[in-house]
Amino acid sequence: MKKIDSENFNTIVDTSTGPYLLKFGSTTCGPCHAMKPVLEKLASENPDFPVYEIDTNESPELAAHFGIRSVPTMFFCENREVIIQFTGLTPFKDLQYTIENINDPHLREHGSFAVEKKKDLFIPLLVVGIILFALLLIFL
Repeated sequence: MKKIDSENFNTIVDTSTGPYLLKFGSTTCGPCHAMKPVLEKLASENPDFPVYEIDTNESPELAAHFGIRSVPTMFFCENREVIIQFTGLTPFKDLQYTIENINDPHLREHGSFAVEKKKDLFIPLLVVGIILFALLLIFL
């Protein structure tokens, strides 16, 4: 995980050749400290995926630019475009899943993952049950 600030932000972002993660936090933030091992593991398991850390106290203008209201806040970005955002304590599996699926068209378009809704079969099964019950009453 590499620390960046207002002075080197533009250089780092402009030279990035693919997706990257920006994590906004603070040295006085408990949840930020709790996220540190998660992000270190994420960086070590994905060495080709840049993970950057920005201290909101040291770079308040970057925090203001990104509209940071609470920390930790993480942005998966590419070419100065935010793809998806996570706020608060975020499980490793969610961050890893995002890295593995960063090129998913739905994610890129909507900033979230597509969730398939399970079909509710209660009404159709109820109708079939009533019909079968009625047939049993007729033929018995």
